Amino acid sequence: MSTLRSNTLVKIIIPVVALGAVAIGIRACSDKRVEQEAAVTTLPTLTPEQLRELGVEGDTAQDTLNTLVGKLGEIQRQQGDILEENKQLKEENKTLQASTSQVDKRIDEAVSDAQEKTQKALETQKKSLTETFDSMLAGLQGGSAQVQANTSGTGNMNGSDIPVGLGLDAGGTGQVSGDGYQWVEPQDTIPVDPQNSQSGPPRFATSFLDDNALTRQKNELERNANNRQGLNNEQDEGLVDPVYTLPENSTLVGSTAMTA
Repeated sequence: MSTLRSNTLVKIIIPVVALGAVAIGIRACSDKRVEQEAAVTTLPTLTPEQLRELGVEGDTAQDTLNTLVGKLGEIQRQQGDILEENKQLKEENKTLQASTSQVDKRIDEAVSDAQEKTQKALETQKKSLTETFDSMLAGLQGGSAQVQANTSGTGNMNGSDIPVGLGLDAGGTGQVSGDGYQWVEPQDTIPVDPQNSQSGPPRFATSFLDDNALTRQKNELERNANNRQGLNNEQDEGLVDPVYTLPENSTLVGSTAMTA
């Protein structure tokens, strides 16, 4: 009886194990097909141009995944480098801004110093010019006061501002004629003796155009004119009267007395 029971159990267990193995195999095959179908359905979403740009054209799904992961890591590294470079640029920008502010400050200080020096120089020059002007004005005022004092002390009796000695003051010794001219006697006139009737008219110590250099030169010119010969050695007819022309505002040097 025991031998029959063991044979029966073997017959039951073997088919069950075989069925389980078959089921496991079928399940494993179905999972692989699902993965392959998923991979096949995922890859076609990328165009050939995109696959060519990614460099995964003709690669399997695993190769494509590895390539994408590598590219992502490279992008992250590049991003980190860019962030680090941006950080350095920000620090350099801060340094440049600080140096620029210092340069601006120095320029402002230099301009302020120059303006202050210029202002001080202008004030000093203005003060010096003012002092010079005041001193000159004081000197002019003092000179004017002195001139007024001298004029008041030496003026004529009528209070005129005309200096004495020009013959234009009312207190002079001259006499006003009927035509309005005032004649002044020369200072070198030799007075006439009233007791001597033969003394003649008034005389001068030095007569004008008397025996002097001008008179001698005049006489010589007259003699030369009278003795002048013509081109044919003939005597010119008539006498030549010398004519003297005095320029305007001329001064006769050496004259001591003149009459009109």
